[in-house]
Amino acid sequence: MSSGSSADVAGSSVFTAVTGSGMLALWDPVSFAHVVDYDGWEVELLEDEPVGEHIQTGKLVPLNILADGRFGVLVRVDATGAAELTARERKYLQESSEPYLFRSTGTAKVSGIESVGAFDDTEASVADIVPTEIDLPAGDYAVTVHLLDWEAEPGAMDDEGDATPSALPDFVVLIEPAAGQSFRTAIETFDDID
Repeated sequence: MSSGSSADVAGSSVFTAVTGSGMLALWDPVSFAHVVDYDGWEVELLEDEPVGEHIQTGKLVPLNILADGRFGVLVRVDATGAAELTARERKYLQESSEPYLFRSTGTAKVSGIESVGAFDDTEASVADIVPTEIDLPAGDYAVTVHLLDWEAEPGAMDDEGDATPSALPDFVVLIEPAAGQSFRTAIETFDDID
């Protein structure tokens, strides 16, 4: 897991997100405000079918590589429609998704899928289980998720195998206004993960 350091590009935010359920997600908090306990979460997010419905309606974008862990996530928003990877990010690009639809009501959150909703997990033992909030003006957006092979970059890991402060993140999430394109609706973010 990398902590990331590509936040020097305007509109970029870098943070760590944790999942023990195999999936991270970018989600609209207003759309899940009714999820206030585990029973409500189970109905809305435990099974693939309701998760797929939330993806199709633009309420949730999966960052799903079917793995648990702590992941570095960089979110870059470009209101002009020109969100792109940096040259350094492109050099270590492993996979890119097709764009997903995201309908923002004013903010977005990123977290493990188990933290989607308006309830507090009293068993949370680490701060990064709490969703990270991003200001995102209301509207429809195209969200493309990129998976980086950050470990391949020389100097990305220290002698103990941990990410250095300058390491790239695991995911770069690019957000720009939707422009009438077709959108991916699959729960798995990438077609081909090695």
